Amino acid sequence: AYDHLIVACGARLLASVPGAVIFWGVADDGRVQDVVRELREGKLHRVAFTMPGGGTWALPMYELALLAESELSKQGVRDASLVVVTPEDAPLHLFGRAASERVAELLAERGIEVVTGAVPIHFEEGQLATSPRAAIEADAVISLPRMEGRRIGDVPHDLAGFVPVDEQARVRGMQHAYAVGDATTFSVKQGGIATQQADVAAEAIAAELGCDVEAEPLDPVLRGVLWTGAKPLYLSGYLAGGHGETSIASDEPPWDGAAEGKIVSRYLTPFLDQASRSAV
Repeated sequence: AYDHLIVACGARLLASVPGAVIFWGVADDGRVQDVVRELREGKLHRVAFTMPGGGTWALPMYELALLAESELSKQGVRDASLVVVTPEDAPLHLFGRAASERVAELLAERGIEVVTGAVPIHFEEGQLATSPRAAIEADAVISLPRMEGRRIGDVPHDLAGFVPVDEQARVRGMQHAYAVGDATTFSVKQGGIATQQADVAAEAIAAELGCDVEAEPLDPVLRGVLWTGAKPLYLSGYLAGGHGETSIASDEPPWDGAAEGKIVSRYLTPFLDQASRSAV
């Protein structure tokens, strides 16, 4: 029994591109490091970094490519070739034009090729098959996983298992129920967006309980820190219209709070910053 329910169970990570090395996260990147080591040793010469179509957070793909290039450059490796193969129309285009163009410039400066508008299908015998583009030659492929909802019993979900919500994070078809984060049908799966959804849900619940607050709809701001192997690049932009040009790419964080964290939020960022300081 509950008075109000918030579903915040995240999503499932599944293998995406047959034949590719899947990057499951920094806690389990051993196979990715093996690929970079073989590039460094000259056993591999061309590596593709890719991601499946659909709701997947793209930023780690670019970080993997940039960090690999940085390591190879520091080791004096000059004959390695790196290519990013993405379903996006432009690199990290969700942040907006200015941020996307800066990321594209950075990739070009580092000599990393970019193939846009290409959904990976499978990797076999040195060929990464894509749709609708032609196959791309590579000695190895590193891919982000695909995401799928958890299909919780008696909670509405779409065909991919994600929970449908309205602009105030209410679960469609349920009373006094909310959902936030990767569990929802919201297309951008990112920690900072999840915390903004949580703020909206909390305000809506408080308003239901008679508190003196106004329940505002979600107006998401996408913020991210791109690790490059050199100085980090800070990216920001509103996802919804009506704000004019908001896209930012900066060498300094354009927001308040801890600069080094990967999640930018009202409460979670200072909490994680304090926790990390206490651990040290």
